[in-house]
Amino acid sequence: MRRIWHVFNALTLVNVVLMFTAEDTASRVLHAVAVVSFALAAIATRPARRPGQRP
Repeated sequence: MRRIWHVFNALTLVNVVLMFTAEDTASRVLHAVAVVSFALAAIATRPARRPGQRP
């Protein structure tokens, strides 16, 4: 479970690329929504910092 956020980060980046290469406005909007969704999921699943861990 600790590494699932890497998957969400990768999906966010893929959707950013697809958003910029989309040909029509509807596709761009759908990819933009997916970018926001995956970014929020990545933030929510990010592992917590351990005490004493350097930033």
